[in-house]
Amino acid sequence: MVQPILKGYHRRCFKCLNCNRTLDSTTHCDGPDKEIYCRGCYAQKFGARGYGHIGVSSLGLMEEELANSRPFANLDTTSIKAPEGEGCPRCGGMVFAAEQQLARGTMWHKRCYNCNECHRPLDSMLSCDGPDKEIHCRACYGKLFGPKGFGYGHTPTLVSTTGEAPVIAYLFLFELFKP
Repeated sequence: MVQPILKGYHRRCFKCLNCNRTLDSTTHCDGPDKEIYCRGCYAQKFGARGYGHIGVSSLGLMEEELANSRPFANLDTTSIKAPEGEGCPRCGGMVFAAEQQLARGTMWHKRCYNCNECHRPLDSMLSCDGPDKEIHCRACYGKLFGPKGFGYGHTPTLVSTTGEAPVIAYLFLFELFKP
């Protein structure tokens, strides 16, 4: 039995009157109405009211009631077009300070700051500026613009950064491995 002021409770019945949270002798608060509350509910119901007191408003409304009564609009800032050359390079929308990411000397929306190929979200350590004026993750950048050839994760050919196989290299290999 746990015994707060004036009453005895079974352990399983020793719960906050408002939120039904299980309490113990160190976490309960005895209310002036002779009921028991958790600390949070006690503060909301009987705590100080007014400006500067967390969890309670000066009107006596609960936080949930206040949140539901506040107007909220989730604005899609990508639909706000920026002047030519000043917006996000991917969508052309206006980029505001609260949502900007910098890359390639331009500002991007956080939502647009992802790999152009696999759409993986990027940060300043993971992004690579491609010659196609886009940003890529390291893996996609390597696949698209890295060296091609044997040992580079592509088809087993000679190393070439232009995509063409040099004729001299074939002749050299032919001379090396003559029967």
